[in-house]
Amino acid sequence: MTALIREGVIYEDIGRDTDALYTMLLTTGYLTAVSRKRGIGGIRCELVIPNREVQDVYRFEILDKMRGRFSVSRLETMFDDLLSGNGKAFSELLGGYLRDLVSVYDTANKESFYHGFVLGMTALFVSDYIIESNRESGYGRFDLAIIPKDVSKAGVIMEFKVASREADMAAKAKEALQQIEEREYVTEFRQRGIQRVWKYGIAFCGKKILAFQGPMC
Repeated sequence: MTALIREGVIYEDIGRDTDALYTMLLTTGYLTAVSRKRGIGGIRCELVIPNREVQDVYRFEILDKMRGRFSVSRLETMFDDLLSGNGKAFSELLGGYLRDLVSVYDTANKESFYHGFVLGMTALFVSDYIIESNRESGYGRFDLAIIPKDVSKAGVIMEFKVASREADMAAKAKEALQQIEEREYVTEFRQRGIQRVWKYGIAFCGKKILAFQGPMC
């Protein structure tokens, strides 16, 4: 995973800015930087979970604090559904987390909040995959990609949109899926030798989620 690490992050930033979240995790030792490059506004780092012990802390202690009463197995089921192309089951489980754990004041219809919410869950559990966020691929920048280290496995690419009304969610999810296709975000996967990719266009509105799934390519 990559993030822009910068000084001066405050607690209130963490819930709405994924770079702020990763800055906090890096400074507290829960992530390690394996590369650093000076960028506009901070240092762009490639980050990894440093060891198995810390990974276990992620899986249990941090997870318990961040995800409340829901079990590790439920999160693993959710990502199994995502990675196997069961988009309907994935979106139902994710919708349950949003309904029960998130305040409408947290969401405020901001894409960065939803992006960070899903990204945080993904980084905690997908140990056999590379997590990429806001990375250039094809003719644009995808929101989130789950890239298998084993090229025989399928990857996942997700694009997020926020609707101001529930009635607009279907159009937004369709727009997100079309963006994946038109901007050829699968290019990153092809360059790595990965031939199977699930594509998801996901729309959020408050605590509601609607996911459109494209055919595997």
